[in-house]
Amino acid sequence: MIHALVKAAAAAVVAVALTPAASFAKTELKAATLAPEGTPWFDFLSKWEQAVEAASDGEIDIQIFPSAQLGNEWEVWNKVAKGRIEIGLFSAAVMSEKVPPMALMSTPFLFDSEQTAYCVYDTELKGEFTELLEDRFKVISWGETGWVQVYAQDDLSDVANADGYKTRVAPQAMSRTLWASVGANGVEIPFADTPAALQTGLVRSGEATGISYVAFGLNKVAPHLMLTRHMHQAGSIMMGKKVWNKLSEEEQAILIDNMPDLNELRQGVMGVEQYLIGKYEEAGGLVQHLTPEQRAAWKAKVEPNWPAFVEDLGPEAVALWPRVLEAKKACGE
Repeated sequence: MIHALVKAAAAAVVAVALTPAASFAKTELKAATLAPEGTPWFDFLSKWEQAVEAASDGEIDIQIFPSAQLGNEWEVWNKVAKGRIEIGLFSAAVMSEKVPPMALMSTPFLFDSEQTAYCVYDTELKGEFTELLEDRFKVISWGETGWVQVYAQDDLSDVANADGYKTRVAPQAMSRTLWASVGANGVEIPFADTPAALQTGLVRSGEATGISYVAFGLNKVAPHLMLTRHMHQAGSIMMGKKVWNKLSEEEQAILIDNMPDLNELRQGVMGVEQYLIGKYEEAGGLVQHLTPEQRAAWKAKVEPNWPAFVEDLGPEAVALWPRVLEAKKACGE
């Protein structure tokens, strides 16, 4: 009996010794996002995860942690930079806060169409923007956050009505510039505190993407949604440079080559935004479709303050700004 057990144990040792080393080289990568399951952002990451698993024969395992399970964006940014989390999906807000020149693409009323913004990111300034981030990160793909709109408890389609109006200002240079330009009575408030501030009357307006406006119930306390489309925000999917450099060239190629088409994410985000706004309007929501003249009046208040906005972002942004304007023109605006 003992002899049989010894033989079985020996066979097991031999089997392990002869197993190819690749079987033990599984690479596990945690991917953190604020987005819940069922959203375009989660679905995009999930499609990538499945494609990478298939291309690597299961040797690369991307584990997605949705709904801020691993922390808020700022916490995840720092963890990805230090290699404590391998992958992060980031919005333009945190990118602009951490790397100020990135805020140039969210200059209020810079773009009239998302196609122009995509063109600038994908072709004209792809190298410059990637370089801004790649001292600590590897940009796997750009992302999409969508258009930011103005909401309020009254109709602010006429920009004159924003003068002196109590508004929530996001703690970002872009938001400060917008509301100061139109003469609003601004109060900087974190996004999480905004619904309560609207309910108590501390503020009466603010700005958010169409998805956030409906999904977070802002429409219930500020029923007017002005389709200003004043700020387009992208985003990114990035890995920490330390983690990226530890991967083999084959692994790096698999991660890059199997990223889904970014247009799928862009179309998904825009589609959800249009759907939610449309359903809100069908239910009697006060969606204000600005005329070209009304939007132009908003822009006329803000555009003269672009130079000051750029200067406040620092020397790198000042140097890059002419290229942004050239790229915008080359892309059709």
